[in-house]
Amino acid sequence: MGEDIKKKNLFEVLQLSLKTRSDLIAYLVVPLLATLFFIEAFRTYVPGLYIAMFHVVFQDPGWTGSLLILLTLILFFVPLFTNLLCKKFGQMKIYLVSLLIIALARLGIAFHLSSIMKTILAGLIIAFYGICFTIFLKRLVENDLKADLKAKVSIFSLVFIGAFLIDSVVRTIGFSLDISLVTAHLNPELWSSLQYLWLIVQIPLSVLLVLFAVRTRTLITPQEQKVAEDLQNEPWILNAVGLGMFFFLIFNVFLYPNAIAEYTNTSSAVINPILTGAIILILMYLLFAKTLYNIRINLCFNLILLLAIVAFLFLGTAFAYPIAILMTISVAIMFLNAHFLIMNMSTTRKPGIQINQLSNLITYGLLFLIIMSFLHDFSTDHAFTISAFQGMGPLILFIGGCLLVLMTMLAHLQLNKFEARRSA
Repeated sequence: MGEDIKKKNLFEVLQLSLKTRSDLIAYLVVPLLATLFFIEAFRTYVPGLYIAMFHVVFQDPGWTGSLLILLTLILFFVPLFTNLLCKKFGQMKIYLVSLLIIALARLGIAFHLSSIMKTILAGLIIAFYGICFTIFLKRLVENDLKADLKAKVSIFSLVFIGAFLIDSVVRTIGFSLDISLVTAHLNPELWSSLQYLWLIVQIPLSVLLVLFAVRTRTLITPQEQKVAEDLQNEPWILNAVGLGMFFFLIFNVFLYPNAIAEYTNTSSAVINPILTGAIILILMYLLFAKTLYNIRINLCFNLILLLAIVAFLFLGTAFAYPIAILMTISVAIMFLNAHFLIMNMSTTRKPGIQINQLSNLITYGLLFLIIMSFLHDFSTDHAFTISAFQGMGPLILFIGGCLLVLMTMLAHLQLNKFEARRSA
């Protein structure tokens, strides 16, 4: 079966592996909903963090509340305790509790609470998504699916990127069709009521996440099984750096629907649909390509990404539309890089360390994200506070792009060496 699997693309493998409705719910729907909540939480958290920094630095009225937001950075260390929690309470309980907290916190954000509360709830979602992500990926690798290691991890990558695709589509439509934007200046009281309409969607989504997780819990967390192989391969810290740079670039610039258009003075009506199309293309590539792990192709993709970042940051207004379109398409390469990083994070076959390894890498990745976000903030919003950072915003983004490319290529090399050992 192993040789036949290797000859098939991911779409064909999924058809063999996920045959029942429960399989589809457990491996696709539950992580998809959780990742959608995670994306929304991150988009809420990063601006909230920037605003809190401003109030604390200048001790504006209410700065003590903003200090509380900065203290939520401690939550990013929560995934470090995943292994300890799993040993004490069991993987199934921790997995379900994490999803419950994610669902309730996302529901709380939809109630339009104070900015401090929303930022705290967003921090909780990010922290417990790290726990959920760790357990899901660990169990996915070990579960008895008719798929090899690459195909199993690709299931999560597919869901992860698919969540960003859904988010991109919803945001693109929402920015043009959101009725609350139309009535804001005509009838503020009506707008105040309409902002809660999203609860009609969010309540069912939160309920479904919890119900589906409980229903399919035995598929994700069956009884512990011993790992058949003992091929030691502990990925380097490069995975954490790469993951942090991916989150830094996506959630500080490229995730927002109008960011590329604003940087290049182009029309978001043109750029946003191209971004959605680019994410669709990368999903098709993951599903149907049989040369996905060719390092030369990956190198070419990443050189295109670096070229796009340079042009976008330093020549954006000179050739506005060509550069905006190139950068928009290149965002898809960032998602492909995230796939390679996640794949390499999962390659350890040393029994007993995978939860520790995954949770550590996720935590370190979040810390690298925060470090770069602070540097970026002091080069943009707070550029006047430290003269050395003035005008450094594009350079910091470029450094983040270079680190993402470098870490991805190193991860790809390590992944190839791991596969070579397995085949020997």
